[in-house]
Amino acid sequence: MIQTNSLADIVDNGLCIGCGLCKSIAGNNSLKMEMSDKGNLEPKELKPISNKTLENIKKVCPGVIAEGPEDQEENEGSNKDIIWGNYFSLYYSWSSDPKIRFQSSTGGLLNGLSLYLLEKNKVDFIMHTAGDKENPMRNVVKYSYSKDDLLNCESRSRYGPSSPLSEFHKALDKKQTFAFVGKPCDAGAIRLLAKFDERVDQYCKYIFTLVCGGFQELTKSQEFIDSFNVKEQELEEFRYRGFGNPGRMYIKTKDQKEFDKDYNSFWGDESNWKVPFRCKICPDAIGESADIAALDTWRGGSPKGEDEGFNAAVMRTKKGIKIFDEAVENGYLVKGDQITIDDIKDFQPHQTTKKQAVYARHQGMKKNNLPSINTKNLRIEELYKLNDNDFNKKQEEGVAKRVGKL
Repeated sequence: MIQTNSLADIVDNGLCIGCGLCKSIAGNNSLKMEMSDKGNLEPKELKPISNKTLENIKKVCPGVIAEGPEDQEENEGSNKDIIWGNYFSLYYSWSSDPKIRFQSSTGGLLNGLSLYLLEKNKVDFIMHTAGDKENPMRNVVKYSYSKDDLLNCESRSRYGPSSPLSEFHKALDKKQTFAFVGKPCDAGAIRLLAKFDERVDQYCKYIFTLVCGGFQELTKSQEFIDSFNVKEQELEEFRYRGFGNPGRMYIKTKDQKEFDKDYNSFWGDESNWKVPFRCKICPDAIGESADIAALDTWRGGSPKGEDEGFNAAVMRTKKGIKIFDEAVENGYLVKGDQITIDDIKDFQPHQTTKKQAVYARHQGMKKNNLPSINTKNLRIEELYKLNDNDFNKKQEEGVAKRVGKL
């Protein structure tokens, strides 16, 4: 069954990332996003979708297709790296507002960019993910029209399941300009949608993304609150990080009890991760489709302690360079030292390993007669050919074992 013939094929084979774009395309009367027993958001058909709707979904679904940018005017003259793709300049950067810098996940780069766009009327709103005020361990789509909207919500890194594209057509229907902030897979899906819906480029003026290590299934967050004998319905606040860099994982209950743990207690031991299968075969976790990608800057890939908060900014497009420079000139961001692509690789060594491994993992799925992700312009086959045979074989065999556990 190499072909994908239904939404169930995508979900059942671990290819769904829960982004919700299928729901946005099919409409609320046809699909809803539902939390699975494993703790992943997945589409559920309320009524059968038509073949035409399914084909439209398959053209953009991150579980079916992932593409890097074509050579075009926006990236003309950019540097090209076989791991990191197209990029222009690379800088340390952080919010010029000490409070935003401290409270944000890292240094507040994406908050600073978003705030500049709003306050200088470059866009009407920011579309992003935030914690659900009614259920703080869960996520919702957020439309921020002001500084208060943007900052007075739990919008720093949300390491649990989210469906940030589940209302994307609703955002387009507003006929207002906006910037989207989300994961690399979301950014890629938006670029694919733009090929079929001219409103995307008309209204979605900027795409910003974080460099992504994957997210954790909701059951991982449940384990965290269980360790304090706290029930989900008792939560008033749930924070994965921030208030320092990286800050502590923190919860507060409705009766004002507070609990926290070190950031590495959640991410430190990879053997205890509960990352969705789609993240393990992700061909673009580095935001190749974004205008600007933001990342942590910990040497060796993990924090050794707290620091003031320093993002690295990867300028992917000329539009990204322009808006970054404007935000710096207008006092919203600090532009730190220029860094190199080797620095980026040192900050994110796991991204190199994943990029090298992904094509072999896809091959492992196909050899087991399972559908995988169709890719283009992401260089994963070229990297596969540069790997030694033992490495590729190990990745193919490893993914076959994981598939059996889906």
